[in-house]
Amino acid sequence: MQPIDHDDLSIAVAEALLSSLGELDAIKNLPGFQRAASATLSKLWLAGLDLYKELKTASEPAAHDRFEALIILERQVLENLPQNQYRPSDLVAFALKRIHHAAAIFGPIEVHGHTEIATVWRPLITAIARVTKVSWMAGARHVPDWLENSGIAVHTCTAEKPDVKAVSCASPRHEILEAIRWARQHLANGASPQEIAITAASPEEWDDHMLALTEAANLPIHFAHGRATLSTFDGQLAAALAEVLLRGFSRMRVTRLVALLRTHNQRYSSLPGNWWQQLPEEAPLLDAARWHRAIDAMPSEGYADSVDLRPLLHELIDTLSMGLVAADRIGELLMTGRALAIWQKALSQGPAEALDVSLSGLRVDDNLEPATSILWAPAQALAAVPRPLTWLVGLTSRSFPRRAGEDPLLPNHIVESSRLNSLPVHQADRRNFASIFAMTEKELVCSRARRDSEGRLNGVSPLYPRNIPETHLAQSREPEHAASATDRLFARPNEFTDLPIAKSARATWIDWHTGRITAHDGLIKSEHPLLLRALDRRQSASSLVKLLRDPLGYLWTYGFGWSEPEETDEPLKLDPLPFGNLLHEILQETVTRLEAARLGGLAKASEEQITLYVREAAREVAARWDDTHPVPPPVIWQRKCEEAIELAITALTHQQEPLPGQRSWAEIPFGGDQRAQEIDAETRQDLPWDPLAPVIIIGTGIAIGGAIDRLDLSSDNSQARVTDYKSGKFRGKPPQLKGGAELQRCLYAYAVKAQLADRPQVDTRLLYPRANGKVLKLEQPQATLAKLAVFLMAAVTAFKEGLALPGPAAQDAWYDLAFALPGGAKESYLDNKMPLVAQKLSAISPLWDED
Repeated sequence: MQPIDHDDLSIAVAEALLSSLGELDAIKNLPGFQRAASATLSKLWLAGLDLYKELKTASEPAAHDRFEALIILERQVLENLPQNQYRPSDLVAFALKRIHHAAAIFGPIEVHGHTEIATVWRPLITAIARVTKVSWMAGARHVPDWLENSGIAVHTCTAEKPDVKAVSCASPRHEILEAIRWARQHLANGASPQEIAITAASPEEWDDHMLALTEAANLPIHFAHGRATLSTFDGQLAAALAEVLLRGFSRMRVTRLVALLRTHNQRYSSLPGNWWQQLPEEAPLLDAARWHRAIDAMPSEGYADSVDLRPLLHELIDTLSMGLVAADRIGELLMTGRALAIWQKALSQGPAEALDVSLSGLRVDDNLEPATSILWAPAQALAAVPRPLTWLVGLTSRSFPRRAGEDPLLPNHIVESSRLNSLPVHQADRRNFASIFAMTEKELVCSRARRDSEGRLNGVSPLYPRNIPETHLAQSREPEHAASATDRLFARPNEFTDLPIAKSARATWIDWHTGRITAHDGLIKSEHPLLLRALDRRQSASSLVKLLRDPLGYLWTYGFGWSEPEETDEPLKLDPLPFGNLLHEILQETVTRLEAARLGGLAKASEEQITLYVREAAREVAARWDDTHPVPPPVIWQRKCEEAIELAITALTHQQEPLPGQRSWAEIPFGGDQRAQEIDAETRQDLPWDPLAPVIIIGTGIAIGGAIDRLDLSSDNSQARVTDYKSGKFRGKPPQLKGGAELQRCLYAYAVKAQLADRPQVDTRLLYPRANGKVLKLEQPQATLAKLAVFLMAAVTAFKEGLALPGPAAQDAWYDLAFALPGGAKESYLDNKMPLVAQKLSAISPLWDED
């Protein structure tokens, strides 16, 4: 015979939920019900309450229905439990029948470290006291009232009063930091780790701070209540698997899971650490079918041992695609040991849909020996085994004592809390505090945080010692004993300032706020190899915009290689940039189809024909995007596709005079752009120029490349029209160079002239489909290009001289490299530095003010 095991009880409750539970059916599938039901049954059993008796005496219909439901639940649970496990009341009844054997089995009995015993056990220990000697070793602890006249001998004593200190700290984290400093001080003074304890009524609130500071301090601190499962490797593996099952496939989730499986599961250790680099870069991989296609596209032999790893990856995806309904089976296939035990325990405590909640509440042993470690424990545990040196954390009005709450399934109007719990949590906290206060031999520190983690003022606990002077500890104070090397450097600025990194940081801060341009603003050695390498590339319109408007950003992007990571999770909306790419792709597909059809090309197609071709092209592009790009949910995605179709029809049916014998191309590459390298030889022959031929801006030596949104060319190559589509809103001001931000039309016009031997007359324009086909022409393209060439040469020369300074683009609201600028750059730094930058880049700065 055994008492009911907590884990077995959770499993039995989970099985009971498959049956009808009366009025509890409405809530039995909610997250947390399984845990609440287990707790309620445990309270009922420990309180010695009989549900059948409670049902008979229930006067209210609500109480009657609730007791009936709990009777059904209890009956189902008892049937599902192992046959050798019994309720406490059953064990007491069995023991009372054989009470005459107690003296022979046990002899004299002593009860140590308790301030209370659950109601159900009291008749048994009282009966044992009648046949053998039972002693209650209370020490200086509180003695329960029910022991009077019970026949149990109570032994009390008065402990030597400790040195009590009252300490106020700035925040909960500061409170833990001061406790660790205090522990290190005692260790330095000769105390042993097993003499030191740090405690709180409910330590979970401080666990994250304690874990982080413990690792930094490198001290042996034992978590008596266990460490959070998610702070361990096995917990992280379970969390990674849960995230895939709960939130679906994605590149990031699966690669994270595989990285953990490689260390945990021998079968996956053969996968190299960089296996994911063989996956398509832009593929969203948001479902199993896409994963299988991407895995099939991976090379069969691309690794050191030339082993085809694709079958193993296919098997993993098939396993994960079984979904939440097979969560238990998936765990058994992928995990072993403690990770599998964690997974199964999380599933036993709630439905698979609540795995993230269940995992976050689990705890595991930290494998430290309590007898040789500093103790971090709940006050209830420490009250049973006090230590000579104790720090009490969290003596605020809401933390110690804690507030008593109602049972979620048996609230006060059904069963009074005093009957369900003989020692409510607030009374238990008071009793534990009194026991710790009385049993600590040497030093007791009581601390409170002046403010909580969110900055709110905390009230003072009624248990906080008021009869001694309080020590006010500032967060920035210099401690007598630092908790760690980092703590020492933060608390002792004189030591930190002597470090090279501190000198560098101080110099950087001064340079950022000084009235001159310095190396920390972007001054670099002239002709530095990194600068020259960043310039030695085929330039695009966007790269030249960076060079003109943000030289420092140009260095970060093309010198350092920084780029924004691609978002592969399913978005809730389609941002402007991907929407513009979608529109351009539909336009390209439509123009290509119209030119290939026997209709006379785009110029001769009717509005009905263009509409038909746009819709056909959109269907193909949308299907392709669904496989290669992250797209929003179906309803939003369909609406965005319709919007792109409407804009494409507007752009292609805009009233314009066709050129004589007009031919049209869309997204036509030039200057060796990457897209030109992907075009087959047959397609290249249909283009008006060789897309791989270099295009150099005369007088600058700058090679440019890219793709023109649309090119219309007359049959004799004497006239050309370049169209640049803008999917955004028209702001009402026709731009020319727009301060260096609008270069496409000018560069595209030059590229057309440079690559066509007939040197045609080129008309360049911006077209805004959202404004019903609003067209903005580039005035005086030759003069504009000549002006632009001067600015480009000035930018190249300044960059080579080491003037990689922030430009006006750094002040844009959407600036993607703002993280690399000083904190609050847009509020102060750029305002102070931009006039100085304009002076240094005087050959370029006039461009920034042009329309």
